[in-house]
Amino acid sequence: MKRGLRLALILLPIALLASSAHAAEKAEIAARRAVLLPQNRASAFRGMDTVFPYHVIARGGPVSALPNAPRNVDIKYRYRGETHTLDDLLTRTKTQGFLVIKDGKIVAERYFDGANEKSRFTSWSVAKSFTSTLVGLALADGKIKSLDDPVTNYLPELKGSGYDGVPIKDILQMSSGVRFNEEYTNNKSDVIVMWNKTMVDESETIDDYAKSLGREQPPGTKFVYRSVDTAVLGLLVKRVTGETLAQDLSTRIWQPLGMQSDATWLTDRPGPGGMEAAYCCINATLRDYARFGLLFLNRGKWKGKQIVPASWVEAATNPQSTQVSWGRIIPGDPGGYGYQWWLMAPGQDHAYSAEGVFFQMVYVNPKYNMVIAKASAYDTFWNVPLGIEQFVAFDALGRALEQGRP
Repeated sequence: MKRGLRLALILLPIALLASSAHAAEKAEIAARRAVLLPQNRASAFRGMDTVFPYHVIARGGPVSALPNAPRNVDIKYRYRGETHTLDDLLTRTKTQGFLVIKDGKIVAERYFDGANEKSRFTSWSVAKSFTSTLVGLALADGKIKSLDDPVTNYLPELKGSGYDGVPIKDILQMSSGVRFNEEYTNNKSDVIVMWNKTMVDESETIDDYAKSLGREQPPGTKFVYRSVDTAVLGLLVKRVTGETLAQDLSTRIWQPLGMQSDATWLTDRPGPGGMEAAYCCINATLRDYARFGLLFLNRGKWKGKQIVPASWVEAATNPQSTQVSWGRIIPGDPGGYGYQWWLMAPGQDHAYSAEGVFFQMVYVNPKYNMVIAKASAYDTFWNVPLGIEQFVAFDALGRALEQGRP
């Protein structure tokens, strides 16, 4: 009897600890699910790294100055036969931060709902353009021999999956042919399942999830927006560089550009072995997002030094294949798709952008020598007419600033 009581007293703390750990895990998962609730988005999108594991993207050296030259940006523009104001657009898209750089100077910088210049805004799919840039740098270094190489030359564990034999170039262009559904409003769609399994409850790693996917159509034949394609590009970069994506981005972009703050990149599990969600989830200040846009506006050059090859900037921001050429992406839309960049319309000095759900944006317009960085917490994942209107407004703003108005 005494022996049984003694054993029970020994096991009781263990049981209590296990119960406590289980409760903590449930609370952690609940907090991660809560970030997408409309009432939480404004604050949650500025604190994603408080509920998800992450790697630090370290800054270093002197901060690169962004001179201030305030201008009036309270413009009006016409869309669908009606007159709108930029202020109204910012309100309707639930903007948290809005920064405009013209001719290398900040002409407008606004923050809303308690955000400020030190806030780290989550990128969502804006991160895709950062990931593709790391692919370009690995190519320039010879760590990737050719974009025509099958990705399985570098990631043999994907043999037998939908990615078996798929050229890297096709993956960059969202044309992998892999079976994957990106319906944000369908809780059973692949993108939501991937997010929940790899990021929310950590029941599966990103690489294991990619291995599980099959083939839907021949690679290189059709543009289908798939976040998992960018996840695979992230696995590729990590494999060929031997570094985490955060380390690589820090060394190759964050430090050379003199970013003002450390950033973070969410991972699929805690610790150094965690894999960054290459398709989303960088958390950085608005000014640092804008510096990245400036790098591309300046064709990969920063303070007189070529950081990213100009040839990569040119290729990444222009259609490189028929299935992503002008007018082929969205019916009725003149735009195209580059290497994880959205392209606005054909023509010399065309605008292009890194875009994320809930209206995140790094918009580059060479014609007006302008960059816009925008962080938002919109009511739904996306709104197509409002997205088109946003680019009409940005073009009108660039034109007004170029003409010395308003």
